[in-house]
Amino acid sequence: MSKDYPYDAKRKVEALIQTLEALTKGDPEQEVQGIALPVLDAVIESVRASLPDDPVVEAVRGIISADQIALGEPVRAADALLVARQLDAAIGPHPIRIG
Repeated sequence: MSKDYPYDAKRKVEALIQTLEALTKGDPEQEVQGIALPVLDAVIESVRASLPDDPVVEAVRGIISADQIALGEPVRAADALLVARQLDAAIGPHPIRIG
């Protein structure tokens, strides 16, 4: 196993993607609300901590931020899904183990 690969962040972002896919399937305009907002922010921060120099991760931080959430700006599940998929792409696939 690669010690540099962000396994924890990958698990979190994959779980977020699954949840957001279910939400958007039922209602594409569904908003992420309540307790889900700090969880969304925590997943973003987890990936940011793992990949602090990645330009995509840094851009995401400005799109869905704690400040935006605090101001009551709605976060559509479809937008959050796009962000989660980009975070997943930034992390990349699991490393291939040989042997």
